[in-house]
Amino acid sequence: MSTPFFSRASRRTFLKAASLTALGSMPCSQAAENTVSPSQDPPPSGFVPLFDGRTWANWQHEPHLDGVWEIADGTIRLRTDEPPRQRGKDYNLSTAKQYKDFVLLIDWRLTGKPVVKPHQWLMDDGQFHTDAAGKVIMKDNLTWGDSGIYLRGARAAQVNIWCQPCGSGEVGTKFKDTEATKEERMKTMPSVRADKGPGEWNRFFITLRGDRVDVTLNGVDIIQGARVKQIPAEGPITLQNHKDGVEFRRIFIKELDH
Repeated sequence: MSTPFFSRASRRTFLKAASLTALGSMPCSQAAENTVSPSQDPPPSGFVPLFDGRTWANWQHEPHLDGVWEIADGTIRLRTDEPPRQRGKDYNLSTAKQYKDFVLLIDWRLTGKPVVKPHQWLMDDGQFHTDAAGKVIMKDNLTWGDSGIYLRGARAAQVNIWCQPCGSGEVGTKFKDTEATKEERMKTMPSVRADKGPGEWNRFFITLRGDRVDVTLNGVDIIQGARVKQIPAEGPITLQNHKDGVEFRRIFIKELDH
């Protein structure tokens, strides 16, 4: 049976951010303060832009993606207002260039309308919350979207963007890997919940070196040394189309020497 991480401070912080009065106890820690404010400030030294805010330069924007992904107000935006709302790998958006080891800086926000609905809760041990019989427990959760970033174009190296109470940044959907050990799963789970509230901008720094991933979200180190199995040696940066509203801006990359 998975055991949630009970924290009054964590619960209070999340409920305040979500404007919800009763979601239950939080299964992962919540960062005490979230002071990073994504803006148009220059990137750190050595980073080059992947998005100029105006064109699809550096991206594989194929004709079938017209009306799915668009550029608006200096952002890359996934449209969800017009059917058919295609999703899946054929409707993801990838860079034109292949990358090996790198640090990715990317601002993102989920733009869906916050709603409360039953959902599986992923715990800090990398497994879903279950009862004594091992049955997955569905609990009410405030959600406003789901997306992700595929490193080297690999779903196995996805950095999740979602509304799980444990927060965004989980690496590689390890909870689906039946052969993963508890220690392997926990390394891929955010150490704290560092997400901002509905509609607010967040900032990832994602480092991929070999098969190891580090993630910093809004200035908080949430993933350190997560191992990704069966990841290709190189591949594109891919923005996931999960059919939910999401926007990206200020996308920069720094390739790392071996």
